[in-house]
Amino acid sequence: MLSSSEKIRLLNKLLERSSNVTVENCDDTNFKTWRNLVERTFIKVFGKESAEFRHFNDLNFFYPAMVHFVDSDYTLEHLRCFREDFSILKSSIEQYIEEIEEQETEALELVEESIEKPITKVFISHASKDSDIVEEMIEILESIGLDSHQIFCTSFEGYGIELGENFLDSIKDELSSDSLVIFILSKSFYESPVCLCEMGATWVLAKEHIPVLVPPLDYADVKGVIPLSQGFKINEPLKLNLFKEKIEKVFSLKSTVSMSTWERKRDRILSRIEKSIGQ
Repeated sequence: MLSSSEKIRLLNKLLERSSNVTVENCDDTNFKTWRNLVERTFIKVFGKESAEFRHFNDLNFFYPAMVHFVDSDYTLEHLRCFREDFSILKSSIEQYIEEIEEQETEALELVEESIEKPITKVFISHASKDSDIVEEMIEILESIGLDSHQIFCTSFEGYGIELGENFLDSIKDELSSDSLVIFILSKSFYESPVCLCEMGATWVLAKEHIPVLVPPLDYADVKGVIPLSQGFKINEPLKLNLFKEKIEKVFSLKSTVSMSTWERKRDRILSRIEKSIGQ
């Protein structure tokens, strides 16, 4: 099967060779040679049963008089038909080239779309009232192995929006980039219009996300609002272990600490979280 580039090359060759046809007559040797080349090329590129080949065969290049009289002169009619069919054939070849190029472009775009871009950042969507919890989430992510520049969070300097940047535009850019979105779901989250906008933008952009519930909010409180297949409560130790594995997998991280070291860090963070939740 010919590639798109090879088909285009062969069809362009027909257009180049058409310049050899200088005599406007279907009996001209150069025209016959070119027409034979068109026939062979069309069979090779499109196939003998194709609409393109049938369209080519329908061209006469001469005036098909129904009745021929002895003294009749059809010179002008032959010339008109030749010019018309010759022009049609050249235009058709040009159109076929354009169609193949468009198909090739569309195919490349589909391939590019099918290639998943790696996730390079974490976007923490949260209510400003939950800054204490978010700070602990940042601690968890950095304990797992993420660098601070891989974490976007509007509540803390160095993790969010630079001075002079537009707040909403910066959030939009981060949600449009290759980010894993972590929702810190609390009662304050659902009272925040900005948080709800971020949640809606995440659905539209089809980003991967992890919902993290902050007690007293429970699974029943958000059932049917957000998929919780990968969600967990922020004070669940075993779920945090699974969260660690998830982050390591998504970001291709190699664990640099032993499990016992990680659990000691995790438990210290959980102790602070419990105090914050109990306030």
